[in-house]
Amino acid sequence: MKLRTKILPFFFFFLVLCGLKFPLISQERFRKSPPYPDPLPELKLPPVESAILSNGLALSVIYRDNLPVITLRLIILTGESASPEKFPGTATFTANMLNRGTLRLSLSDIEEKIESIGGRFSTSTSPDYSMFTFTFSEEGLNESLDILSKMILQPSFSEKEIANVRRSMFYELVRRASEPEYVAKRQLYHLLFRDHPYRKSTYNEDVLKNIKKNNLLSFYDKYYRPNNARLVLTGNLNLRTATRKVSRYLNTWQRKDKEFSFISSPDPNDRLKIIFVDIPHEKDVTIYMGNIISPLSNDDFFPLVVLNQVLGGTPASRLFMNLRESKGYAYYAFSEIELFKACGVFFIKAKVRPEVIHASVMETLREIEKIAQEEIPSFEIEQAKSYLIGNFPLKIETFDNLSLKVSQIQAFQLGEEHWSKYYENIMLIDSKKVHEIAQKYPILTTVVVIVGNKDILIDHLREFEEVEVYNNKGILQYSIKKEEFE
Repeated sequence: MKLRTKILPFFFFFLVLCGLKFPLISQERFRKSPPYPDPLPELKLPPVESAILSNGLALSVIYRDNLPVITLRLIILTGESASPEKFPGTATFTANMLNRGTLRLSLSDIEEKIESIGGRFSTSTSPDYSMFTFTFSEEGLNESLDILSKMILQPSFSEKEIANVRRSMFYELVRRASEPEYVAKRQLYHLLFRDHPYRKSTYNEDVLKNIKKNNLLSFYDKYYRPNNARLVLTGNLNLRTATRKVSRYLNTWQRKDKEFSFISSPDPNDRLKIIFVDIPHEKDVTIYMGNIISPLSNDDFFPLVVLNQVLGGTPASRLFMNLRESKGYAYYAFSEIELFKACGVFFIKAKVRPEVIHASVMETLREIEKIAQEEIPSFEIEQAKSYLIGNFPLKIETFDNLSLKVSQIQAFQLGEEHWSKYYENIMLIDSKKVHEIAQKYPILTTVVVIVGNKDILIDHLREFEEVEVYNNKGILQYSIKKEEFE
């Protein structure tokens, strides 16, 4: 080792003396053109078996024998977009009522029964659907289906529990109104869905007092029907067993005609708009910016997924590397795609220092413009595809995530392309397809929502041409114009 350490310095010194330069240019070229990733691993996904029961309930089963646990997800194919215009929040309120008591079971009875089978129960509501998630031990399948059937078929909607749910939802919304990311995303969607049924998902706590028992009963009676539902089971059981057991407990759930209301795609935002929402005592700044992408066909979806991966899918993507690693503006910077039945939303989220708000927004817009105007090099496309294929099994390795992914595919009726053909569809993407998608959608004319402390940010906000100021309930207060301060 001693001899080697003496020879190496002499060797480099000899190269310099001979007029040979250390290959800095080659190193720089290597940094700009990293090697292609290794060949992609084979993607093996568990099959999804499906059947339609006699009452119209669609049942899907994913067999997994890794753990003695079963995840059940019941999806009602109606969400917040169907809430009455005067009573936004009705869909969420109705879903939250179902485990609060039945004609024969009180709330405490339901909680005790769920606990006895080692279970967990939760609800969630989106613009397009309401989902009930039930996880329990393998031995508790019969008991869980019995509990679920009573919730679905015999909800009590007692005045006492309505008051309790209203209070719980109210304080949850008040609490979340102090979370910058929640406020920013809600405000972004509030503006993107300005004259669209999806806007009802952005309701604030003030509307809850208007929702009465008759609103809940009407919504339940109209939409909670087996032919408007999907049931997804994940665990150590097959379709035959699942069909027999589900039919036993839910065969009295009566099929009824359903009014199918078509929801058209909202119009995208057509010009850059800067919005500010004040949250006192916030030290940093949260930025959400995005636009509507629609109609989102399968031909567009997979190129857009790859584009998103290149732009801001991970800490190795362009946004993060630029805003955080290169410029030092941001704590994080990522892009995402959120799917809805009528459209998609492409958005970017970042957390930055107060003094670089304007620079961060402008730099982000430059990155978007670059990806829209210049074809992405093939090695970046291949790296993105490699990550997406390699990471997909990790996203579904837990029962909960696997069940959720299949449930979302069922809720949106996306078909085989988004499950068993995911690998093939990603593999077919190249730089040309991604470039076509980047030019097709209006990703540059975004709505930009800035959330932070007005007392800290007011001078920095004046760097923009115009800023519309909203309160944290989504109500416009006033505008700040740059020309007024010059």
